[in-house]
Amino acid sequence: MNYADTITRIENAFAHLSPQLKQAARYVIDHPDDVALYSMRQLAAHADVHPSTMVRFARELGFDGHAQFQEPFQERLRSKPKISYVGGARDLQARGGDGNAIALVTEMFETERRAFKSLLDDATPSSIKDAAEVLCQARNIFVVGGRSLYPAAFYFHYACRMFTNKVHLVGGHGGTFADQLRGISEGDVVLATSFSPYSRNSVRAVDYAQDHGARVVAITDSAVSPIARGEDTLALVVSNDSPSLFHSIVPAMGVVEALVMLMIARGGSKALAALEDSEEQLNGFDAYWLEKPTKMRR
Repeated sequence: MNYADTITRIENAFAHLSPQLKQAARYVIDHPDDVALYSMRQLAAHADVHPSTMVRFARELGFDGHAQFQEPFQERLRSKPKISYVGGARDLQARGGDGNAIALVTEMFETERRAFKSLLDDATPSSIKDAAEVLCQARNIFVVGGRSLYPAAFYFHYACRMFTNKVHLVGGHGGTFADQLRGISEGDVVLATSFSPYSRNSVRAVDYAQDHGARVVAITDSAVSPIARGEDTLALVVSNDSPSLFHSIVPAMGVVEALVMLMIARGGSKALAALEDSEEQLNGFDAYWLEKPTKMRR
């Protein structure tokens, strides 16, 4: 059943649904992207109904369960035309004019707040814990993040290099992207970050890693993301909604910071010794500006 047929079936059944199922139906019709992206529990929380209501709703429509119910919505999302940068910019200019700048900024921060609340409402903290466990046990960690997600990859590499030497940033400088993946094998982990439209290099890196026996931890925007494929992939799905022209990377950065935090917490004396050496080295290079007391004038 495709998306249009699913919506038609919902509309035809609506009058005969219970009040709770009607509430679920309204949310599904009004927020089709959420159906494609969210787990059953997340979707129920957003629709303000019990998770069992979402299960009953899917079965009422003839689906075996939530996963099958998601399929037409996921297909719609994959085939949905992307808005152009120019079109998005025109929309921003129209919405941000006439003294609406404060409202636009407020909307952005409120969107970020909802994204973090969603991370807490679902089982994401537990998944982050599992991901940190995988990263701690890795022989080598190859960090991949292209285009707008490069800051998240760079931060993870920068922070982890303070307490471990097993993290490698795959930045592709000088056209060496493939070179930096050379030697990856079983026991290694790729930490990949990418949002739609997905970076071609990030997808290739994940495919290459899996072909060579490495595990993948993916920070992405959808359970059907091309970097979330594979039985041995641990996917951390985060929201990237934003009223801005560009997707938000703030929730992804939050997940990366949490991973670094847990890796330090599990690092023991070895991590402490490495941090002490890093601090001493940075002090030797005068890496940070320190305010010196001014001489008193006479």
